[in-house]
Amino acid sequence: MFQRFSAAFVLVLAAASPLLAQHAPLSFCLVQTKPDSRTQYNPPAGPWAIELYTMLSTRKLRSGAPLQILVFAALDEKDVPPEVRRLQCPYVVQLRYHRSISNGGRSPGEDEDSILFSLWNGGTGKVIANGASLIPGRNRLPSTSLRTVCADLTEQIMNGLNKLP
Repeated sequence: MFQRFSAAFVLVLAAASPLLAQHAPLSFCLVQTKPDSRTQYNPPAGPWAIELYTMLSTRKLRSGAPLQILVFAALDEKDVPPEVRRLQCPYVVQLRYHRSISNGGRSPGEDEDSILFSLWNGGTGKVIANGASLIPGRNRLPSTSLRTVCADLTEQIMNGLNKLP
């Protein structure tokens, strides 16, 4: 009888091992901050947030844990913390578009705008990681696209997420 019980127990453990080895998903919210209240995005979440969601949603952390991402509509800077509290976001990836303000002596159209991100704790507001990706002006590297810029940001964001406890 003990041998039957032991054999059954081993079979149950073998069947359950893959289930026990799965990692809980890492949840976070993704938001693209609007530069002002008049700005409207189509789609409402903003093009950078949507592209990053597409790229990040297929990724996993080094530990094997999948990502669970909630994208919410682009908000003014002041409206982000209350929405984070309402949605109970454990972590937040916040995107900001930064327009170059001068041409720095270069020809017009060669300015480099950028997309900035910050990864922060939704409960404490403590910043965990920051990063940016340049968007070269229209006269430089015309092949640079939304997808290329977001691919660079995806790697930076994944590096920050992999450092989380």
